Amino acid sequence: MIKVLIVDDLKPAREMIRDILALDPEITVVGMTENESETLQALRTQHPHLIILDSFLRQTNGYDIASKAMNIRPTPIIMLTASSEAPTDAFHRVFDCGILEIIPKAALYRWRTRPEVAKALIRKIKLLSKVRPESLMECGGEKRKRSDILIPEINRPIKEGNSRIVAIVSSTGGPNALFQILQELPSDLTIPVLIVQHMINGFIKGLAEWLTAKNHLQVHVAKDHDLMIPGQALLAPDDFHLTLTSNNRIKLLDMPPVGGHRPSGNYLFQSVADHYGPGALGIILTGMGSDGAIGMKFLKAAGGKTIAQDESTSVIFGMPKAAIDLGIIDRILPVTKIASEIIAFSGSENLESRGHQNG
Repeated sequence: MIKVLIVDDLKPAREMIRDILALDPEITVVGMTENESETLQALRTQHPHLIILDSFLRQTNGYDIASKAMNIRPTPIIMLTASSEAPTDAFHRVFDCGILEIIPKAALYRWRTRPEVAKALIRKIKLLSKVRPESLMECGGEKRKRSDILIPEINRPIKEGNSRIVAIVSSTGGPNALFQILQELPSDLTIPVLIVQHMINGFIKGLAEWLTAKNHLQVHVAKDHDLMIPGQALLAPDDFHLTLTSNNRIKLLDMPPVGGHRPSGNYLFQSVADHYGPGALGIILTGMGSDGAIGMKFLKAAGGKTIAQDESTSVIFGMPKAAIDLGIIDRILPVTKIASEIIAFSGSENLESRGHQNG
């Protein structure tokens, strides 16, 4: 049985979530709490496999509870949120405290007329409940300390003839994986990095700020016609596919979602393949589903180099596995070894010549 703890100070909300979870016989609710003390006590005594936590409670907020919960007993958390509820520092704190999935709370209230809403929540619970505690982001402290020296804004457009680029696609568990990769990249990296991270609307800007504050690489949300700059990472914005033009500029596409995703990693990888071919390095990280696998196939066919995060360091192995199963991955690596591959690639080392190896 998958043991779930529900934390919400509204009784109708707690009961709604309980009723949804009752649809699946493999899930049991071991507690329904409404404040911090009750929640931490239930965490100690009930040992839930997963916590469903509202982001805003009357006496405190879910982010404080998440932080304390991670320090007591690291447990996967699904955060229910609404943009009008989020405190000003919520975007940073989401990524700091073991929160693996963010779900708009309003969507759940329609579960009786939209059965797919309940099915999606149950599916996420089943997947995330199996996450290893050691893969959760540490709370209450920095994983690494940055230099006190301010990092200047980088402003050096790609030189003519520079034909290398890195494209990364990630989903559940992705912020933590991106953090681990970007912290190892130097600020003078000679190639740009483009990223598609699946996330509910409203959190991408906060993710960019969080990653920049904790790493030497500048991370921004991409805008249409942006010029790609070495040493800078651009995140796909909400509700647009991230693609490129032939003159090293960003092209945002307002096209239908692919497999339910907009932005989609398939769009990014295919565009990078079209414009960079052998000069592209595609990386697919932890996440549910299979987004990015088909796009990675185009990238590989164009002569690009491909990496997938391994199962042992993935929170959810779905996306990397989908690409691996297509037989298009050059290297399967733990997340801790991916940054060194990016650095080597930017220095013109030929990844493919090292063969199809696992980490």
